[in-house]
Amino acid sequence: MSLTKVSPRLALLALATLATTACDPDAYGDIGASDQAESFYQGMAKDTEGGAFRVTLSTREGGALVAQEPTGLIVRVGFHDPEDPSDPGQGIPEADLLLDAWTTQDSARAPDPVYIGDGRYLFEAFELEEGGVWHLDLAIAVGATLDESVQFNLLIPDAS
Repeated sequence: MSLTKVSPRLALLALATLATTACDPDAYGDIGASDQAESFYQGMAKDTEGGAFRVTLSTREGGALVAQEPTGLIVRVGFHDPEDPSDPGQGIPEADLLLDAWTTQDSARAPDPVYIGDGRYLFEAFELEEGGVWHLDLAIAVGATLDESVQFNLLIPDAS
């Protein structure tokens, strides 16, 4: 998915998310606070804001995200099962994904993902420039009407 292929719905969702948080300086609290961030090691999962999807992050290598070390970031998108919150759900093919990573000092747009099966999308050579608290904003569009987003707040260690 290139920027020119982003659906108008997905672009509007991303713009609306940006506009609402840009107008409210307290929307993220202290966005640099490490007590609001989670360490990323061997993946993590979270439901989207509207609850339709279960999103799981992992690396192709199965380890941690570390600053200045390119890795294959795998994002799995599945339909959320309200009866079993830990269930990854049925994988969703052909979703439009837009991933932005940012800190108070830096930002980056992830490369275009490649669908690798079972609702999994690979962001090849994903790299964060520095350690610290990073926010990963993921916008997901499926079909003509289903648009949701999720934010992961990650504490990324510096490369050793």
